Amino acid sequence: MSYNVDKIFEDVVYLSKVHNKAGYESNTNRFKEERYEELSDLVKADDVATESQKFCEDVFIAFKKFGKVRSADLMNLNYFMIYYVFPTILCEEQEGKAICDTLRDTWNGYFKSNINYTDYNTLYEGFQTKIFGIPIGKN
Repeated sequence: MSYNVDKIFEDVVYLSKVHNKAGYESNTNRFKEERYEELSDLVKADDVATESQKFCEDVFIAFKKFGKVRSADLMNLNYFMIYYVFPTILCEEQEGKAICDTLRDTWNGYFKSNINYTDYNTLYEGFQTKIFGIPIGKN
């Protein structure tokens, strides 16, 4: 494996379950500081499509069981990509949109998913505080 998938997706189950703005902000900062460097081959590549394919293959190898990635694991991986990988690429890279488009298309094709991406601020503003399931404003 050329990507340190274990490091990038460490605690993927915990990090894919974000409940509030403060938690999301903290987790995103931690991802940027501790893990984003692991994606440098992908985001700095001349051929992003080839690197995206390698990245997806490495993720598959790391998470496969009996020749496929379990649906629960794939759901957590998809959330992780949406919450952390894509928004961080958009914020940190000048060509972030082009990189994210290529990575999204490769990921969706490889894992037969249908995920998309958005920027950090849009996700951050989308969190709401709820009491007994009733939204009481954004927080």
